[in-house]
Amino acid sequence: MNHKNWLTRSLDDMPRKEEDKKELIRFWNEFYTYLLQNTNKSGQHGKSHSVQYKETAFDILEEAKTRLPLSVDELSEIQKQIEEITIWFDEKSIFRSASDIIKILIRENEESAKDFLRRRPFEKDDLELLSEFGQYTIEALIVHVLSMFFYSVESNSLIRVASLVEQLESSVRHQASLLKSGRCNKPFSSATNDFKVKKSGKDRKRSKLVMMYPFGSGLVQFMEERKLISLVTDLSGTVRVKKKKGSYFLPSHLYAVCNFDISLLPIKLNLPMVCKPRDWTSACRGDQNPRYLSDLSGGYLSGPTGGLYDRYRLLSSGDINHFYIDIGREKNYEKLCLVMNKLQGQAFQINSHWLKCLKYNEDSFVESGLLMPRFLSSMNIKDVSNLLREFHMKDEVINKLCNFSELLHTLSKNIQRSRYENLIMKLAQAYEGYHFYLPAFLDFRGRIYRSGVLHFHERDLARSMIVFADIKSSGNIDMNAYLAAAAFHYKSFVSVDEALYFSNNNFLQLSHDDDLLMYAREAKRPFQLFAHLIGVTSPNLKVITRIPLTQDASASAYQIMSYFLLDESLASRTNLIPSLDGKIQDVYSFILEDLKVFMKAELDNNHLSTIVCNVLTRKLVKGIFMPMIYGKTLMSTASDLKDTLSRFITHKECFDVASVCFKFWRTQYQNTECLIRLIRHIGWIASARDSPVFYRVPSFTTVQDYMKMDPINVWFYDGLHKKRRRVTLRVSSSKRDRRKTEISTFVNFIHQRDAHIAMKVVECMLEKGAPIYTVHDNFITTAEYSYFLPIIYIKVICEMGPPLSILNEFIYMNIMKPIVKVESAGPHEGYFADKVISKEILHYYLKANVPENISKKMMATWEERISGILTSYENYTRYVCGDFQSPNPRDCFRAHEEKWDKFKSKLISGEGNYYCVHY
Repeated sequence: MNHKNWLTRSLDDMPRKEEDKKELIRFWNEFYTYLLQNTNKSGQHGKSHSVQYKETAFDILEEAKTRLPLSVDELSEIQKQIEEITIWFDEKSIFRSASDIIKILIRENEESAKDFLRRRPFEKDDLELLSEFGQYTIEALIVHVLSMFFYSVESNSLIRVASLVEQLESSVRHQASLLKSGRCNKPFSSATNDFKVKKSGKDRKRSKLVMMYPFGSGLVQFMEERKLISLVTDLSGTVRVKKKKGSYFLPSHLYAVCNFDISLLPIKLNLPMVCKPRDWTSACRGDQNPRYLSDLSGGYLSGPTGGLYDRYRLLSSGDINHFYIDIGREKNYEKLCLVMNKLQGQAFQINSHWLKCLKYNEDSFVESGLLMPRFLSSMNIKDVSNLLREFHMKDEVINKLCNFSELLHTLSKNIQRSRYENLIMKLAQAYEGYHFYLPAFLDFRGRIYRSGVLHFHERDLARSMIVFADIKSSGNIDMNAYLAAAAFHYKSFVSVDEALYFSNNNFLQLSHDDDLLMYAREAKRPFQLFAHLIGVTSPNLKVITRIPLTQDASASAYQIMSYFLLDESLASRTNLIPSLDGKIQDVYSFILEDLKVFMKAELDNNHLSTIVCNVLTRKLVKGIFMPMIYGKTLMSTASDLKDTLSRFITHKECFDVASVCFKFWRTQYQNTECLIRLIRHIGWIASARDSPVFYRVPSFTTVQDYMKMDPINVWFYDGLHKKRRRVTLRVSSSKRDRRKTEISTFVNFIHQRDAHIAMKVVECMLEKGAPIYTVHDNFITTAEYSYFLPIIYIKVICEMGPPLSILNEFIYMNIMKPIVKVESAGPHEGYFADKVISKEILHYYLKANVPENISKKMMATWEERISGILTSYENYTRYVCGDFQSPNPRDCFRAHEEKWDKFKSKLISGEGNYYCVHY
């Protein structure tokens, strides 16, 4: 097999000279050719017992296809079997599926992991937890945890030891709690909600006699002694000196290298469901209303009888004690559950026409570089790394051109991609013919997620495989919508009309797969483009009506900021207000042009400004100004610029350019900076007062509570190198992290509002009976309903009402409410919904938040923050109320309402094309 074609495509984006690329193609072609000729690939002599068991879930689905259509009960039974294999932690299934790995851990006449842990200096409560396990349960749990890390998609057999320790510690404690709750007939939710790993702070004294992470560290040591893993200190082979707080140091991360073929690990994935997910409902007893998302149950059919509890909760946040959603107000959970249940009740199917085409033309897709060759997926990086090193040493040209770690990274990346593509193809093949469902989850901001790998949160290949099922079409098929959406998969356009013109002049003439492939090679999203065009050219109307069309909110963070500032210019640049020329506006292109002008005026060195302006791109500008509003620092931005511009300018000049970017932001976007500063200062006040930050939308309240992370050192003995190794883990302390809270408050404020808009859009679409799916601020529906999305999106923003009311509520919840509770007097909730907060009232409550008996230095910091909030709030109200002056707060608010009405009228004017969400 000649590998030159796909290798050429795979190296297209590499920043190398053409002659260097030719040498690399030659090297890799010789390497892969030799490898295929001189090694046995898995699959040549039949599947191993382990591989056969791993694919049992796929076999179950394939076998049941012969009996389609199936009843609801039959589908539920199939789903339970799949969950037993892929989700549950079950000793018997682990012993059957990973017998080769279990043999490494369990040896005749040697102690078990349980006995190994008993010899360590555990506290009494930890020994009691250990007694809950069977003799070899922990060995099975080790395999389960490793499966969670790799789940057949990863290629690199390396794990950070810190991550491994944390996961093992958490898994052992959770599993022991599960076993105990079953033995004591105690509800599982209460057993896990109160669970905290006793690591630091009040739970354990800081003493050398007390071991931190006793189970996790002990099991890593056990795995090392059993030769399941080896410990190494460097991943890349290169060490860079780093600087922190004026000191230089050599970073040393400890990794665990798996000494076995990771393809032997059982599949542990949350796969799509072949029956409807369980509705999310209250799990509380009696008449109690749920207050937190952990009080709800639903989704997968399996109860949390094993494994990690986090995989079964509606809340996807890892730390539910510090980041969670409060749904206790006025039965808010009922409406939230209704939306989530309808969302996860939407049925999907595999795009059979596209899957058949992809399998038939797989060799062509590989040659074009769109797919990786399948033989890569059966490789183990540990087995081939020595051969790669040998080839590298012998090849003098490549030896000078790049180091071994670069080649190893390239090989690892290719193997990972091949394994991912192979898994997606297997999943699509297995689920073909079924209606399947995607259980929905939330993060603590309210953003909607899905678990697993086959869904619309995934990459281009996975997304191309999925179409809607059970679509009831009115019969009015708008081909223009499909053709325009297909064009946007190919590249960006300034309007739907331009995209439609491109499709009519290019795609409608295509009649052969090779013609389609020619366009797919150059497309932004090649697989979705190919799948889309197959549907468009199909004579079967059912095929085209089920194709999902994706519309993305145009720079949603900037859209939300334009709403809070009533900034018509920013709203126009983000397409909230339709443009007069009927074209799609791009806020980052505007920033790019304005930044170039500003940079030429600011930089003393004309030569430097010319160079920078020539290499500045939209992508680079977005990489600077999107993270900047989320708290990215000047030094971090300068460091990123070094990576991109170091070929053109010096490191010091990168810092100068970053400084100009920050100055540009402060001077050209003063109102935006004012809003960001105000919200961040409020977050700092809450944290400095020693309380969480609260964000509210009508359906729920988000609680954010960042704590300082303390370093904890855990030591291991490396038997191979005969030396002790140190791993530093960071654990939550009892002190709040004011700095992180300040930086994150604005991010989460925007994200929660973004999540609220998305949920309301979904709610409106469901009322219309439309098929709908959301990926954060991306909305996916069919062509028949795609026209409604921009209109509904604008309508939802208009229904949020005057922005000052929302900001006042945020101030009340975090500045005033804690004081009102203590004083039992003061303004009630909602009091400032229709008035501007006077400077005197705001100053009084800010001062009331100051803790007693603080140092002069800390008092000065408080005074600075209070002054910052007063100034920022005054400036903000001037932006959103105009220069209207009145001693009456209601009069000022009426001026704000007038400005809001004017802004709202521009949003719903109906003039021009709505591109607030677009293809």
